[in-house]
Amino acid sequence: MTQTAPQSPQFAILRGKTAPGLIAEHARRKPAGVAYRAKHLGLYREKTWRSYAAAVGRCAQALQTLGLQKGDRVAIMGDACEEWAICDMAAQAAGAIVYGVYPTASVSEVEFLMTDGGASIFIAEDQEYVDKILQVADRLPALKSIVVIDDSAMFDYDHPKLISLSELESRVAADDDANIAALETMTAALKPDDPAFIVYTSGTTGNPKGALISHGKHLAGTYTIVDHYPTLRDKDHRTVVFLPLCHIFGRDVAITLPLISRLVPHYGESVDDLMQTMFEVAPTALFTVPRYMQKFASQILVGLSTTSPVKRAVYGAALRIGRHAARRRWAGQGGAGTDVMNTLARTIAFGRVLNKLGLDKLELAISGAAPLPKETAALWQIWGVNLLEAYGQTETGGAFISGQPQAFSRPGNVGTVVPGWQVRLDDDGQILVKGPDQFEGYWNQPDATQQIVDTDQWLHTGDVGEWQDGNLRLIDRARDFLVTAGGKTISPSGIESTLRASPYIGEAIVFGHGRKYISALIEIDFDSVADWARANNVNYTGFTSLVQSEAVQGLIKAEIDKANTEFARVEQIKAFRILPKELDPEQDGEPVTPTRKVKRNLMYDRFKDLVEGMYDDTEERLLAAGAGDALR
Repeated sequence: MTQTAPQSPQFAILRGKTAPGLIAEHARRKPAGVAYRAKHLGLYREKTWRSYAAAVGRCAQALQTLGLQKGDRVAIMGDACEEWAICDMAAQAAGAIVYGVYPTASVSEVEFLMTDGGASIFIAEDQEYVDKILQVADRLPALKSIVVIDDSAMFDYDHPKLISLSELESRVAADDDANIAALETMTAALKPDDPAFIVYTSGTTGNPKGALISHGKHLAGTYTIVDHYPTLRDKDHRTVVFLPLCHIFGRDVAITLPLISRLVPHYGESVDDLMQTMFEVAPTALFTVPRYMQKFASQILVGLSTTSPVKRAVYGAALRIGRHAARRRWAGQGGAGTDVMNTLARTIAFGRVLNKLGLDKLELAISGAAPLPKETAALWQIWGVNLLEAYGQTETGGAFISGQPQAFSRPGNVGTVVPGWQVRLDDDGQILVKGPDQFEGYWNQPDATQQIVDTDQWLHTGDVGEWQDGNLRLIDRARDFLVTAGGKTISPSGIESTLRASPYIGEAIVFGHGRKYISALIEIDFDSVADWARANNVNYTGFTSLVQSEAVQGLIKAEIDKANTEFARVEQIKAFRILPKELDPEQDGEPVTPTRKVKRNLMYDRFKDLVEGMYDDTEERLLAAGAGDALR
């Protein structure tokens, strides 16, 4: 069992607060301070704490005109934007319980979440999400109002429950002093142990479950990030908001961390313009998930492959220097010599590469929410980016369980346990955690809560791990282990993570339970493979013709062969198939969640012919014929 040092007094202080209440406090203490910046019509506009508090107070009163009362639920669907945060804080200030619906959720998933959460108000970012809710609105008896943030494309919509946010807010006077006072009155009536919001899990093995999280616990839980990475407390930082705000990590970054640190979030005009936003903001701190870091790295690598021989030679020289410097840091040999090597590699190549992405000012990058392939982490560190990995769960309420604390920590683990939390491994290696700020339980599912939280309040994470020199290392989800026909137990996630480190592989799903060897379904990274195809004069007319190309088949085989060198013989991929289409979480029945986590059983059912086509069943048919009808 590992139990870390006691927490600082700040944790106890935050347990006695609420997020809307902190906004009101900041409006009085530092009214001119920058709460966030958001881009509109090509310009970034600052929102001070005073104007933020006034906007939240006005929106809260507007929602109350719809009959919103304490304990009611409010659902929000859309991409990350400042209006999402304002509406979220406004609903919480009014005593409501908020939950988000992933922007990639299918119509059936929207209906399930609206039914399960029982939201009386649905807030849609724009027409796209209004179209989804209107398909099921008549089957939702609890739904009273549909509020639209951007109704610019909704000329012919006529539904009795529809109202625009601007029309709703016109019911309340635009008086900053009065709206801030109203916010203070509302938040004074909130209790820190009141429920604040629900975060729905991915639902890889069934319907999503709603984790209920209270005000004070969430603030204290999120402070583990600040406490573990004190640079967020000690100096000003810029970050870009792009993770979905219905995800606990996205909420931490966009809404909660700015309240308890010196982090200033920046909203781009659209999440589709992420690369442009990154370049414009040049963040000094970045909070991300592995898929984005893999995607960014892929763009760099594919771009380098199409440059001139001279530029590739210069990059190659910098790469050798960067690798040597990284090895020295991982071996604890950092110092003046290592700094010189880093500066040299950055000067001749890496600085220009990072500048094109807007990442050349980055001081801290934290990846969470899913395992980060160590190859991806290593590459970014070689390029000079301090990319670290942290571990938490929805059920820990926004808290990190562990994180790599040192700059340029060696990839392959999720670091040390944060203060105040206990971690131990059960007999099967499952990670059990206990902390003061765990979630309140699953919404309307006490039995499911009892399955994950035992009588001693240990939270059973479902993840299998091990200790590595005082650091926690993740191995796999307990339910995902597979056993080959030869009796070898294999963790598929490690194999899949290594495969996804390829710039040309977007997703990899490993099979082999009860089989003689391991196989994989591959979803290509269309943009990267398309760039490669154009650079290599490979003709194609669309996604299907691209994946069927012999050249692309050869490209993916080469990437798999390269990955196989990292695996033991029994873990090596012996056969693969490329998926004939991209996985789309917005389509009903797709084997991928809105957060792009794979539903492994559904993946097999959906692509059974492809999986079975990778296995030769001659031996099984021969044995079956020999047994005849003896078992009938």
